[in-house]
Amino acid sequence: MDTSQLIGGSIWLVMMLLAGLVLYRLKARRGHVGAAASGTVYDWLNEEKRNAVEVIVEDKAAERDEEHADDTVP
Repeated sequence: MDTSQLIGGSIWLVMMLLAGLVLYRLKARRGHVGAAASGTVYDWLNEEKRNAVEVIVEDKAAERDEEHADDTVP
């Protein structure tokens, strides 16, 4: 085997590994919704639904509030 064939083969191997890594990273990111998508959906909602979403988010945030975890907050 010639030295140039060995170098060429190792370059192909590295390129294939990098391509596989890039494809794996792209596949892993598909399940996440970005901030821009969340903002766009929020803008589509009418005012009544926006208020309902804000109430739900505030309720979930209050459930996780460690300061008032033992108290009942009105």
